[in-house]
Amino acid sequence: MEIKKIAVLGGGTMGGGIIQVAARAGYHVILKDIEDRFVEHGIETARRSLLIAVKRRRIGEEEMKACMERIQGITSYDGFDDVDMVIEATPEMMKIKKQVYQELEEVCPERSIFCSNTSSLSITEMSAATRRPEKFIGMHFFNPAQVMRLVEVIPALQTAEETTDTVMDIVRRMDKVPVRVQECAGFLVNRILIPWMHEALWTLSEGAADALVIDKAITEAGYPMGPYVLLDLVGIDIALNAARTLYESYGLRHAIPPLLEKLVERGRYGKKAGKGIYTNGVLDEEVVELITEIRKETGIVRTEFTPERLILREVNEAIYCLQEGIATAEDIDLAMVLGTNFPHDRSTGIGGPLHWADEKGLDWVLDRLEHYRDMLGERFWPHPMLKRYVAAGWLGQKTGRGFFIY
Repeated sequence: MEIKKIAVLGGGTMGGGIIQVAARAGYHVILKDIEDRFVEHGIETARRSLLIAVKRRRIGEEEMKACMERIQGITSYDGFDDVDMVIEATPEMMKIKKQVYQELEEVCPERSIFCSNTSSLSITEMSAATRRPEKFIGMHFFNPAQVMRLVEVIPALQTAEETTDTVMDIVRRMDKVPVRVQECAGFLVNRILIPWMHEALWTLSEGAADALVIDKAITEAGYPMGPYVLLDLVGIDIALNAARTLYESYGLRHAIPPLLEKLVERGRYGKKAGKGIYTNGVLDEEVVELITEIRKETGIVRTEFTPERLILREVNEAIYCLQEGIATAEDIDLAMVLGTNFPHDRSTGIGGPLHWADEKGLDWVLDRLEHYRDMLGERFWPHPMLKRYVAAGWLGQKTGRGFFIY
């Protein structure tokens, strides 16, 4: 199916990034929101980003002008009668999204593909609320959309293969890297990243090390930022919503750290609220009190910290995703490198949790997971696939075969 005209719903930062990406790819783009100020915000987001690209000489002024001319902002559904694709980037509430798709059904042609940019809600549930489930798919951009190269493409149970192929091609035309992901709670990147973030919260509340020490150790291990800086940036309230979604699907392996809930109860939502885990770069008295309170409740006042403690949670979850067929081993690692900057070789781009495990040795990974399981509980229970690989002598790079062949 040929795509010429794309509509984007939602003038927030994400919507503003997506319209720029689509316009630069040569598509005519409609940006719709419920109020002019939201539409203007989205268009201004795109304009500012394009100006930065001009200043950095990545595009010329004429290309910027052409991109902006391909973008139209509206507050109605005028012009939706000939759109080929809709990318919805509305608030993360299922009720709102279902209402939006009911409205779209009435104004879009039957050929239109509906895409949701949701980061956590069920694609299958949304598609079932439409009359075109075979033309419904997840298209998860990462923030900022104009910068991040990864796009998770998530077919629903009902999605036609032609729809998936079309969207994969469009993502490539947008100069992005599509990774096809079987739908599951958290999709791929967030499902693997969130246990890493949670383990940082468990580590802090268990007195393993100071927050600044942990953040520094993680950046020295090759991550672009520490977990507490990232949590404050993402939003503690958003992190809690995602945590609840994963816990409902996967149970105790994704138990919610008490510190996460207590921070939200105190209105400590992160950078946007002026306070989260950090206030002006340090832990203030309120957070120290919350940590003390948790230690009294759990009786745990000191555990062990190494950067590997956090990374092993990612590795184990990546193995779950591999075994469940959520994505291939290659795509799992590619997604984690592009979506989270998981430590990797800058010259080759090779890295990711499964490559990391192969490099360390799967026998070592298994030993460490069992060590932390015995110390800290079921969230470190090694996946059976890891045990089978070790039993087979597939230990990673040192034996020539692990999750990859060397």
